[in-house]
Amino acid sequence: MTCWLPESNDGRAPLVGVTDSNRRRFLIASGIAMSSALAGCSGSSPGTEDTTTTTETTTTSTQTTTQPTDDPAPPGADQLGGPDDPQAAPTVRAATLSEDQGAGRFVFTPAVVWIEPGTTVTWESEGTTHTVTAYHTELDKPHRVPEDAAAFDSRDLQPGQTYEHTFETPGVYNYYCTPHEGLGMVGVVVVDSPQGGPGVSPLSELSGTAASHLDRQLTQVAGLALSGERPDPAYGWQAATWDSYWYSLYNMSTNIAMSGNGITFPATEEQQAVFEERFPAMLKAADQDRPPVDNPNLNMAPFTTGDPHFTQKPVLSGPDGRPDASTLQWDPEQSSKVVSPASLAWTHLKGVTWAKNFQNHFDVLPESLAAEFRSEVLATLAQLGIKFSLADGNLRANEENMLLVSGFNPKQGVVDDQPRPAHHAAMLWFLGDMVSLASGGWFGYENPEPLIPAPKIQTMADGLGKTVMAAFPPQDLPDTRTMGALLGGMGWYGTHAGSDERAAKAAEYANGLAAQIEASVDANGKVANGAANQAATQGIVGQGLVWASQLDGVDHTGLASEVVGYMVDSLWDESAGTFKSTPDASTYTITARDAGDITGGLNAADAELGMSVKPVFARFFDQTMNRGRLQRAERPASRDPEAEHTLPLPPNAGGEFGQAAVYNAEVTYDTGADEWSVTDPTFRTEESLYLSNQEIWISHWGGDFYQGRGVPGKTDTPE
Repeated sequence: MTCWLPESNDGRAPLVGVTDSNRRRFLIASGIAMSSALAGCSGSSPGTEDTTTTTETTTTSTQTTTQPTDDPAPPGADQLGGPDDPQAAPTVRAATLSEDQGAGRFVFTPAVVWIEPGTTVTWESEGTTHTVTAYHTELDKPHRVPEDAAAFDSRDLQPGQTYEHTFETPGVYNYYCTPHEGLGMVGVVVVDSPQGGPGVSPLSELSGTAASHLDRQLTQVAGLALSGERPDPAYGWQAATWDSYWYSLYNMSTNIAMSGNGITFPATEEQQAVFEERFPAMLKAADQDRPPVDNPNLNMAPFTTGDPHFTQKPVLSGPDGRPDASTLQWDPEQSSKVVSPASLAWTHLKGVTWAKNFQNHFDVLPESLAAEFRSEVLATLAQLGIKFSLADGNLRANEENMLLVSGFNPKQGVVDDQPRPAHHAAMLWFLGDMVSLASGGWFGYENPEPLIPAPKIQTMADGLGKTVMAAFPPQDLPDTRTMGALLGGMGWYGTHAGSDERAAKAAEYANGLAAQIEASVDANGKVANGAANQAATQGIVGQGLVWASQLDGVDHTGLASEVVGYMVDSLWDESAGTFKSTPDASTYTITARDAGDITGGLNAADAELGMSVKPVFARFFDQTMNRGRLQRAERPASRDPEAEHTLPLPPNAGGEFGQAAVYNAEVTYDTGADEWSVTDPTFRTEESLYLSNQEIWISHWGGDFYQGRGVPGKTDTPE
C-alpha cells in the first residue's frame, strides 16, 4: 500500500510525509502498484546450466539502439543490429520506464538483439528488481530457445546489478522477466540467423500481454516467418491471474486511500494526538521523509456504499509526478454514511494481507518502495478499525458479548441493530488473520508499537468465536450460502483460537455446519437453499468446506469436491464464458459478491482439491470482469490495449470526469442477445472488498508472493 501522512479532518496541515517513491510503479494509493515489489519472488531453478555471472555496477549503459528505419519503435519493441549487422558486445537494459511509451513500462530495451555465436550479452537492471530468464522446459516454461541450448536464469537482479550470458548455439532465444512477464516484459536474442526451431514457432502456449509483445518482437526480425501462422494471444490463466491481482489492488487502494468513502483517520482530537505521536515514529522506523501521494484519505471505517464517479478533473500525476487524492475523492452526498462489520472487515483483511507479505519480502524490495512504512500504516489502519468497531463498541450490540449490529452512522449512531451472520463471518475471517499479525512478530504490527496489544486481539477473536457459536446455531441459519461463509470464517478463527479447547469448539461448530450443508446436497453435488445465483452458492460452500477442513477433526474435502464439481460441470456455460445463475436461466445476473463466491470456489478447487479449473477461471474472469464490466475501469499498469476486452482508463470510464477503477455492484448477461449490461453501478464496499480478497488469493502471486492462497493457517509466519 502507498503510505503517507494525511491532513486532519479539520484541514490542519499534515505532518512531514514519506519519501518520493513515486518513481516506482509500486504506488498502491495512486493505483500504480506493486508489480515491481513482486520482483523478489523468483529464485534459482533446478536444471539451469549456469554459464553466466551477476555483478554489481553503478554505471549506465551507453549502448545505442539501432531501430528499423521505417519503424521508430519504442523501448520494448526496438532492435539492435540485424542479420547483416551482428553486435559484438551488446548491452540490454532491463528497464522501468517513467511512462508507457507503447510497449509497457517494464521492458527489455533493445527488445531484439542480433549477435554472432560466442557473443556475450550483458543486461543491466534499472528501477526495480528484474530477472533475465529463458523460455525453457528446464525452467517449467514453454521451450522457445534452440533445441540444444542451455537454460539461463539470472535470478533476482537488484537495480544496478548486471547479468551476462554467452550464446553459443545459433537460433532464436525468447526470454522474459519473471515478475513482469504478465506485463509484457519479454525479449529476443538472435544468434547468427533464425534457423527455424522453437524460438520462431507459433506462440500457442503463451497468452495475454507476453504473447502479444513477443509476437511483435519476432515479426520485426528480418527474414523471420512464423510458418504463415500468427499466434493466438488467448486470454489464459496467467493473464487472468495478473488482472485479478491488479483489480484487487485498485479496489483496495481506492477504498482505503483515495475515496474518502468512510470515517477517515484522524477523526477526533484523541486520534489526532495518536497520529502526531505515532506517525513520526513510524517514519523514523522506516527511514522515510516524504509522501508519494498528495492529500490522501486514510479510511479506518469504510462506508457500505458510494458512487465512484469523480466530481472534478482527477489529477493522477501532478507537477511533481504524484497523484492528488483530494481530486479523486468521491461525492460524500452519494455515500450511505453507514459502516457495517463486513465493510470494515473485508477492507482491513485485504490490508493485512498486504502488510504481512510486504514483510516476507523486505529483503528483496527496493528501499525506495518503503515497504516497512507501508506495512506499518496498513497494520495501524486495521487496528484502528478494530478499535472503532469493537474496542470502542460502535458495532457491538452490547458490552456482555461480541454480538454485532449491522449498521452504524457516525452522526446517528446505530441504524441497523439486527445481528446478521454474514457480518459475523466477515469479522471472524478478519480477526483470525489479525491474531496471526499480532502474535506472529510482524513488523507492521510491532512498529513503532501496537495500538492494541496482542492479548486483547486474541480475547476479542475468542469472544467473537464464542458469540457466533451461541448466537447462530447451524440448524437455525437461514441459508446454505451463509453456512459456507461461516465455515470459512470458522476455519480462520479456529486455526487461531486462544486454546485447544476453543479450537475444538470451533471444529465441533464447523462439523455442525457441514452436516446441515450435507443434508442440502443432492446426488449431483447441487446445494439447495442458497443464493439466487446457484454458482455463487456452490462456490462459497465449496470453499468454506475446504477452509474449515484445516481444523483438526474436520475433513469435508470430499463433499467440497462434489459441490465445486457441480458448479464447474453443470453451471459452466462454455459459449458464454461465465457461470449460469441457475441451470435453466436465459439471463445470468452476477453481483460482486457472487463473483467473489465463485472465485473462492475455483481457488479452493485449484489450490487444495487438485481440480483442473484454470481455463474455466480465465474465461470467467475475462468475460465477467472485462467484457461484462463488473470492473469498470483499469489503470495503465494492467491495461493491454491489444486485449480483446480492454477496459477504459479512469478519466474515460463514464461521467463528466470519469470514475475510479473499482467494481460495479451487478452485471447481467443475456444469452439470447449475447450481450452484457451493468445493472447496478453502485460501489458496494463489503461485496467489492470481499471479491478483492478472493482475487488476491487466486492471483498470479497467490501461493508465491501472497502465501497460502488464503487458506487458513498458511500465511502466518514471517519468512
